[in-house]
Amino acid sequence: MYFSKLKQVTILPLVAILITTTLLGIPLGQDQYAYSQSSETNSTANASYGVDLINTHPSPLIVKAGSNFEIFSTVANNSTNAIMFSADDCESPLSAYFMRNVLVRNIQGCIATSSPFKLNPGEVVSVAGPGSGTIYQAVKAGQTTATATFYYQTENGQTANVTKPFVFTIK
Repeated sequence: MYFSKLKQVTILPLVAILITTTLLGIPLGQDQYAYSQSSETNSTANASYGVDLINTHPSPLIVKAGSNFEIFSTVANNSTNAIMFSADDCESPLSAYFMRNVLVRNIQGCIATSSPFKLNPGEVVSVAGPGSGTIYQAVKAGQTTATATFYYQTENGQTANVTKPFVFTIK
């Protein structure tokens, strides 16, 4: 009888801790803070295909705390092969991860798709991000370190990306 009582006293708190830990791990809303990923460039994509991000910056150029913003970057195809990527009002091949000061909000976006955009060797093009289902909101003033990632496909259909860090100030 005493052993059975001891088991109940030991097991019930453990079960309560397990349930509490499980419930705390479930996200309560769709708002998420995005944290930076490694600032190292995807070496396979960069070395093999010569795709680079140039002049990555927020838009508007002066980002104020409390406001939404986008990011812009120029993509340079310095490779010997064409690359392809989505480029329409719904999808964006450009996304960013922020170390701090930015809230990334996921919302219902549009679902239309278009034919891939082809960027030939030696060409450059400006791209904007994020896609229609994501909002970047500045939540705190200060210097903000971010990492931009551009996703694309090679001519043979291989998925690749190039990643580049950038820094901007939220006023």
